[in-house]
Amino acid sequence: MRRAVILCIVTITGILLISGPVSAQSTPRIRAENLFVEAQRSLTRGDDVKAEQLLMKALQEDDSFTSAIWQLAQIYEKRGKLEHARGLILRGLQQEPQASWARDKLAQLERMLTNKLLSEAEAYMSNGEYDRAIPKLSLYLGIKPYDPIPLIQIARCHLALDNLETSKEYLVQAIERDPSNPTVIALLDEVEARIDKGSLNTLIKEAKAILARYSPEMEESARQALGRILDTDPSNKWAREQLKELDLLAEKTDSKPGGEESRDSGMQTIRNLEGPASRVLRFLIDNIIAIVIGIFAAFLVLNMKKRSTTKTYPLQGSMSLIPILDIVSLINSNLKTGRLVVSTKEAKGEIFFEKGEIIHARWKSCDGKRAFYELMNMKAGKYFFYNHLPNIKHTISEPLSLLLLSMRPAEEPVTVEPAGSEEDEKLFTMLSK
Repeated sequence: MRRAVILCIVTITGILLISGPVSAQSTPRIRAENLFVEAQRSLTRGDDVKAEQLLMKALQEDDSFTSAIWQLAQIYEKRGKLEHARGLILRGLQQEPQASWARDKLAQLERMLTNKLLSEAEAYMSNGEYDRAIPKLSLYLGIKPYDPIPLIQIARCHLALDNLETSKEYLVQAIERDPSNPTVIALLDEVEARIDKGSLNTLIKEAKAILARYSPEMEESARQALGRILDTDPSNKWAREQLKELDLLAEKTDSKPGGEESRDSGMQTIRNLEGPASRVLRFLIDNIIAIVIGIFAAFLVLNMKKRSTTKTYPLQGSMSLIPILDIVSLINSNLKTGRLVVSTKEAKGEIFFEKGEIIHARWKSCDGKRAFYELMNMKAGKYFFYNHLPNIKHTISEPLSLLLLSMRPAEEPVTVEPAGSEEDEKLFTMLSK
């Protein structure tokens, strides 16, 4: 009897010791579940804003709580925030890859989102705002990299902007995805024809420049320049007529009696002249080649200085026209390597890309993710993209999609306004781990 009493006391004590801490302090998952239940009550009352705030807090407690992820994605889809809904579905699939319904929902969202981006891009294109259409199409391409439609539209934009080589690159990618597409084939023929025409015009300008300062010593150079024109355009009448004139001029020079002797005699007469004027003339004649080279070098230096004052970059502009999110997405979807310099009144920052993915960022005294998040909050300033990646340390390893989803919330509480009243980028900062 005594042993039974002792055993009972020991058992009760053990149960209290085990259960005591759990009841005293709940786990992050339990707190997340409690917040989720409150969110469901708010949804039942029709208070989507309150439900959204509670679900965000639940994810801050436990970022792997997929029930909160799925529910928040539905709220964003209902509000038309398709980018954010898609991001949450992708995040949930990382936790539960076997969720087939989520994959179906992802496909549905991507169809809706790409249609929206394409419609916005076409509206910009119809207004002649091709620079603003390209980032939208690049986001489309990032969602569906094997779809030829965004490639064709981006090529049209660059063609309208007279970026012929860039337009050709996108059309080549499009024809790889859809070799029999007649629209792509016709556009590619048009671009190549314009490139050839531009090359021909350049060759004609070079030939005219040589003929404008023609002398018998430059005959071979002139014939080579005209030959390059005929190689590009065998039926070019102007080049053929100029060759005929060179032939006639060469025949007259060869048939002129005593031509070489008379020229030597004339040069000797000039050399025998005396006086200051003759010495100046003699100096000019003897040093004509050096003088021409000097004039050409001076012109080249002035031209280089002029170009340096109007230096341009492959990608540059103002963030007040194109948000920094669109710029970063454009570089990411095109797999570019280099660095994006962001210049504001406050300071300068840099984001480094390797094959489209961000590997490092710096802003003022901070580096890595923190600097990236600071830069993504910039609303005004200028940006320049350099196609050169210096030797730097790698402080960021996550892909861009995860970086955007894991952006830290602002220090002050954010009040979620009705749909359309806040910028899309601010919503991403509320989805931190």
